Amino acid sequence: MKNLLKTVLAAGLSLIAGALSPAAADEALTKVNVAYDGFTMTSAPMQYTLAKGLFKKHGLDVNLIYVEGGSVLTQALVGGSIDIAQNGYTPSIAAAVAGADIAIIGSMANKLPFQLVVDSSIQNADQLRGKSIAISKFGSSTDTALKFALKSLGLEPTDVNILQLGGEGTRAAAYESHQVQGLMSQYPRTQEMVDAGSKMLVDVTEIVKDYPNTAYVTSRNYLSGNPDVVKRFFMAMGEGLHAFRANPQDAMEVTASFLKLEKGPSVEQAFRFYSEKVYPQDLRPSIPGVTAVLAELSKTLPAAASVKPESIVDTTTLDALDREGFFKALD
Repeated sequence: MKNLLKTVLAAGLSLIAGALSPAAADEALTKVNVAYDGFTMTSAPMQYTLAKGLFKKHGLDVNLIYVEGGSVLTQALVGGSIDIAQNGYTPSIAAAVAGADIAIIGSMANKLPFQLVVDSSIQNADQLRGKSIAISKFGSSTDTALKFALKSLGLEPTDVNILQLGGEGTRAAAYESHQVQGLMSQYPRTQEMVDAGSKMLVDVTEIVKDYPNTAYVTSRNYLSGNPDVVKRFFMAMGEGLHAFRANPQDAMEVTASFLKLEKGPSVEQAFRFYSEKVYPQDLRPSIPGVTAVLAELSKTLPAAASVKPESIVDTTTLDALDREGFFKALD
């Protein structure tokens, strides 16, 4: 674990230095480097919050940066290149277990919003045996989701050929070119693939009720040194998520632009799915969900078995906003 931390700390500062472009000078605003790890629906509310000027409303000049891969983003956060990250629970918790200075301070998805989509010739578990399925990376949320999907079908990971192919676009391209027969997908792409004739074999969101996917993460050092910045970040995000839900047409317009899709049935389906089943009401992490992630991690990272979720999760900022009635006032 010491070697892991050395690697993480050495890599973090250089990984995305080139991506940090100077923002327009505005002394009234506090500059914050915020990163996200995917062009997915879990990132849409943050994009909406930025587009509607809500970060600036709360005094923040947010430099929003895309970093591909949860593990890479975790390295950047630990290295100090990023102040706040929207990142997967699994890589964040794994780094915390290894001793990294990481705290989960909020959540955008306390569910696993993935679907196992396969070729139309595959209708059941037996027909899935021996087939190739694309995930992003071993140890990722897509990897975990696939394991849950296979378990629900009575299969083991060894019953299929699992390929690490990166982001959803790359996985979809491999599927469309018949290099793989299945992939872990998310709405709106899932709906587009089903409409084109593919089969959704398992909806992991429906079979796994409390297993978180997307967290807001920072270092405890940043949290203790910048409590007001973190508070204003969550005020903006809370207001943004509420407005996102309350203004579906506007939200879908921003979402379609962000995902580079036409505003149509697939985006509308994705908006409904995430608004009703995935997005939280108050950005609060799920302690039972973190417990579940630790239990899953302990299978490959034994140290996770002795870690308490409360040692990783810090909800002091959200607790303060709750006491002040901030989230209730949004309704």
